[in-house]
Amino acid sequence: MKPQVPVISVRGKPFERGQKYGSQAQALIKKNLELYFDLWSSLWGARRPDVLKHCSALVPVIGEYDAEILEEMQGIARGAGLSLEEIVALNARYEMVFAQSAVAEAGGGCTSIAAMPAVTRNGHTILGQNWDYKERFQGLSLILEVEREEGPNIVMHAEAGTMGHKGMNSAGLGICLNALVSSRDRFEITTPFLVVGRAILHTDSFSRAVKAVLNARVTVSFNFLVAHRDGEAIDLEVSPLDVGFLHPDSGILTHSNHFIALNNRPDMVDVFKATAPDTLFRAERARRLIEMERGKIDIGSFQRVLSDHFSYPNSICRHVDIREKEPRHLATLSSAIMDLTTRTFYLTEGTPCQNAYYKVAPKCLWRD
Repeated sequence: MKPQVPVISVRGKPFERGQKYGSQAQALIKKNLELYFDLWSSLWGARRPDVLKHCSALVPVIGEYDAEILEEMQGIARGAGLSLEEIVALNARYEMVFAQSAVAEAGGGCTSIAAMPAVTRNGHTILGQNWDYKERFQGLSLILEVEREEGPNIVMHAEAGTMGHKGMNSAGLGICLNALVSSRDRFEITTPFLVVGRAILHTDSFSRAVKAVLNARVTVSFNFLVAHRDGEAIDLEVSPLDVGFLHPDSGILTHSNHFIALNNRPDMVDVFKATAPDTLFRAERARRLIEMERGKIDIGSFQRVLSDHFSYPNSICRHVDIREKEPRHLATLSSAIMDLTTRTFYLTEGTPCQNAYYKVAPKCLWRD
């Protein structure tokens, strides 16, 4: 089956890669940017000059955290005919949605799953997630293949113009992302979530991947489920106060949008679960469903779990709840499954119950 989202392949030095990315995805990037400025305006009255001023202050912070990422972002701006601050705005969109607005209106979600070799059919390490987000952003993502001169190659499914999202690299690492919101979150000049996600994929070992998260100075909460094809996984709950961690339980690890490792802290309240109560059962239900196929778990098992409709429409496979107002119209915009052992990516454009998964097997992932 032909890919249903654009595939952009870039190589060379960081600025050169970014320029190719920006020029090839220019229309999608500009559309994304305008939708976000409209969203920020409606959520918290953001004026474009104020947003760009804030993003200007983020530039040196990103450069200090990872100079290669900043250089690639500069290339994207040049290629797309936009300012660097506008590209930074896209890459700080998580902070500007979740930390700057009422969480009830921010929306978002995701259910992530990892299965270790001991429980899969062929001894593979498999990782996957549903990306639940605002309906208006459907069709504005792409598959980005990055061949780097230094460090592992990367393949990811990301919103056009952004540097990081769910994906994997040629060193065997894969990541899934989940939103978290705490009472201690605030929007300050710190490393954006999506930049940290890209930095994980720049690393060549599991320990360095974890270090990329621990080294980031953050003032918002978020979650990474990180796995390696050699049969290891960890979930990292990041908050302004601490980083919690979870390991696979009997070969399976799941997460959604509430704190588990950092639960019940007296100095921090989990804000998201009150406005997205389905998170409290999605992770555990995903675990139970995938557990039912223990020893036989494969890509099809993940597809079945990620298509689950218990408590529809606020289910693992999420659909728009027409009882909510438009800002809260959320759906599974894509479902992604990564077989880290065979270095293949399975992806849907839209809900997995209504759209077939197609396979992407980039050659660049075979360069260790």
